[in-house]
Amino acid sequence: MLSRSNTAALGMMVFALFLGAGNVIFPPMAGHLAGEAWVIAALGFMLTGVGLPFLALLTVAGLGRGEALSRDLPPWAATAFWSLLYLILGPLFAMPRVTNVAYEMGWLALGFADTPWSGALFALAFNAAGLFLTLRPGLLIDSMGRWMTPVLLALLAAVAAGVALQPMDGVTPASGRYIDGAFIAGALSGYQTMDVLSAMAFGGLVARALAGKGITQAPIVRRLTLKAGLISVALLSLLYLSLFYLGATGSPAAAGASNGGQIFARYVAWLFGAPGSWLMAGIVLLACLTTMVGLASTSADYFARQTGLLGYRSWLIAVSVAASLIANFGLDALIRITVPALYLIYPCAVCLVLLEPLRSLLPKRKFSYGLTLGVVAVFSLGDMLKAADLLPFPLQTWLEQLPLFSLSLGWLLPGALALALSLPLSRVGRSIATAS
Repeated sequence: MLSRSNTAALGMMVFALFLGAGNVIFPPMAGHLAGEAWVIAALGFMLTGVGLPFLALLTVAGLGRGEALSRDLPPWAATAFWSLLYLILGPLFAMPRVTNVAYEMGWLALGFADTPWSGALFALAFNAAGLFLTLRPGLLIDSMGRWMTPVLLALLAAVAAGVALQPMDGVTPASGRYIDGAFIAGALSGYQTMDVLSAMAFGGLVARALAGKGITQAPIVRRLTLKAGLISVALLSLLYLSLFYLGATGSPAAAGASNGGQIFARYVAWLFGAPGSWLMAGIVLLACLTTMVGLASTSADYFARQTGLLGYRSWLIAVSVAASLIANFGLDALIRITVPALYLIYPCAVCLVLLEPLRSLLPKRKFSYGLTLGVVAVFSLGDMLKAADLLPFPLQTWLEQLPLFSLSLGWLLPGALALALSLPLSRVGRSIATAS
């Protein structure tokens, strides 16, 4: 068993792994749009950005690796899902996005010039720093849990206190889809943190970190992950409430802003003046660096095991170099690309997590998993094409007749119906097989 201090350090490590780019840049913009409905929107955001990731973390840590969630899928489907997930979490989306947030909100906030070469050089240096820390996985709990995260928490607490004691402006009216559907809009914004996807990867990282402490028994791993996860849940929830309130009271800072990171940066600069730039840089660079360690480690570990072509260290270098290059496309471009991709893979990830507790109740697991995930993937593809403005008009007209499609949740009811139908269909198939 871990001591209380080690358990607290593990909880800090989990919090630090989740606290990355999306956790900082999306809540302020969502809070600004939600306005008077910021509390309701924040609760929706925490459902998909805290609750579901916590469930995924517990599930995966107990199984040892995230890939165990897909053991009832056809091998080709499982490989396609996990390969896409780790590409999104690794070099194609999440790692470059973390790098860009660190550059725009951390490096540039200190007053450094934004030149054609500065972004590229920063991306190389930042990913090299993450690579250096990732090559020492045995120090994850100690380095991240004992000193990096407490410093990060102290900086965030200073911002939260400033926002609570001296808000920039009054709370503005809700706008857009937050007027009549703040909870759903907040929940959809929680998609963009990628934290359910991250939890499916980080659960294995927590299990490996505990194994490094000599703890491998599944019940003990689950219990310790529960304790550590609750620490992370409490800290993330408080952070999101503060950031939503920041956005709701930051109308002057939101003028002309294209993402929540800019709102956050302007608000902190207004609160603390010149020292605010250093405070901002410290928060962002630490948050992004800790997340980068988790993303690089889990992505490299998966591709090393899946391909067998290169070792873990070689894959670490490969994903870090690729992330450095792709980061040059810029934060706004990556957000535009990432969101449609998330509408495709996120529902499938949520289904895999929710199906795991029901697995023992399914009479024919492979059939139920295949039918449910197949239906969810098809309807999620429609949500993805709609988000990318690529959905053909006749097909969109038909899909818009489906419940919840307008909310980008068109997969929810068909997926639940497919799961329900799989139960009697599997029993019919078993009866026919027995009779023959």
